[in-house]
Amino acid sequence: MAKMSTKLRSAVVAAVAVAGLGLGAGAASAQPALPPLPAMPESPAIPGISFPPAPGNKEFVAFGDSFTANAGKAGPRGLEPGQNPLVVNCATDMENWPKIAAGQLNMSVGDWSCNGTGGMPVVQLLAYVEAAIAQGDLGPGTKEVVLMYGGMDALQWVDVGGRMMGQDNMDPTVYRDTMRQVKDRVKQVAPGARVTLTSYPEYATGDKLCLVNMPGQTFPIDAPGATQIQGAFRDTIRSAAEYSGSHFIDVYQQSIGHGTCNPNDADRWVAGFADPALGPMTNHPTIAGEYAMGNIIAGGLR
Repeated sequence: MAKMSTKLRSAVVAAVAVAGLGLGAGAASAQPALPPLPAMPESPAIPGISFPPAPGNKEFVAFGDSFTANAGKAGPRGLEPGQNPLVVNCATDMENWPKIAAGQLNMSVGDWSCNGTGGMPVVQLLAYVEAAIAQGDLGPGTKEVVLMYGGMDALQWVDVGGRMMGQDNMDPTVYRDTMRQVKDRVKQVAPGARVTLTSYPEYATGDKLCLVNMPGQTFPIDAPGATQIQGAFRDTIRSAAEYSGSHFIDVYQQSIGHGTCNPNDADRWVAGFADPALGPMTNHPTIAGEYAMGNIIAGGLR
């Protein structure tokens, strides 16, 4: 019992530590699903990436928290507003990975990510899925539905804690069942669509964090257990993909070495609190990180 308590305590501390890394910022409250609204115009093009005209359903539909939306400070990228009143506070950065990946795949994009998604477990994500259906973005013409989800969902962190305690199984959990519910709902309205879950990019490297960096110089601090936590976090998402019969792309594995402590400013895919490579938000992906994730996800869907 003492041994289990120690593991549980470690898992809780670990979960709090990684949750504080900024996996989703700014709570977004869910409201009832809305009737269809007029389609919004296509997003402006990202330099070097073209979007085909696509009336009706979007071919590539994404859901996620702020590691996807990355809707922080304004800047040369600009922000795309939320599509309807349910997500009026859900602006998304014009250079986030859904737009980059969809552009690389030459697909129209419906970006339904929102800072804080998961802060209200289960119902919030399901409400956004219903909103995407009602809006007409998610439907028979959709080919890819991609979720980078779980960083803000406390029920997903229950799974992380369980995995760190050695509970490596495929038993039902609320998080896994939510992912299955999303998959089933997508298949109802878009039978030909593939549903994909992705892990998050690396934040800490080798149990080190670099929350304050200067040009060409990082300042590592110890973060015991951070690598184990990130691995368990990734593994629970992969297990949810297997449980729900969804595709899985391991962004974490392909991002190792590009966390906050990479000494090359251009190679840090996630920034700390103060960083010359800072993107739209502190403790979130840099612009280089968004493009890297877009490349990884597009590659995993080809």
